Order: sequence, then C-alpha cells, then structure tokens
Amino acid sequence: MKSSAIWRRTSALSLLLTAMLLTGCATQQNPQVEYRTVKQQNLPIPAELTTPIDVPPVPDSMTFGDSVSLNAELYGLLGQCNIDRAGIRKIEEKKGGASFAPN
Repeated sequence: MKSSAIWRRTSALSLLLTAMLLTGCATQQNPQVEYRTVKQQNLPIPAELTTPIDVPPVPDSMTFGDSVSLNAELYGLLGQCNIDRAGIRKIEEKKGGASFAPN
C-alpha cells in the first residue's frame, strides 16, 4: 500500500515536471511595437560660435620675445576655439543628432 502511494506521487510529479518543460518550449508571442517619428525644432547655432577667429599676423623679423607673445595669443585663440566647439557639441546633443567625439 505504501509503495502504490509513493508510485502515484512520483508519477504525478513526473507528469507535472514534463508539463512544465513542454510549456516552457511553447512559442512566445512578440509584443506589438509601434514606431513613431518625433519632429523637433532645429535649434540654430549662435553666430558667435561659427564666426571665423582672426589669427594675429606673424611679423617678418621675429625676436624671441615676439615669439613668446605670439604663442600666448595663439594659445588663447585655441582655448576660444575649444570653448566654441564645446558649445556646438552641447547644441547638437540637445538636438539629438550625431554625437561628436572630442579630439
């Protein structure tokens, strides 16, 4: 009598396990995806970010002191260019456009 009760429990567990395995292999339904195009306004890039930067003239006969002062001016202009590029990058990120990798 005990062995038949154990056999029934084992059979029931085996059937449950088999049923769970078979339902796990059933095809899953794909959720319906809806694609939408969202239009955003184009933000104009401010003129101060796109104006050309005037490069200081290089004198024909340059002394060491002139070279140092020219390098200081060029270094400042390079800093301004980097600030302008960062501003343009920020505007492009707000647009959601292509991301620019910093050089």
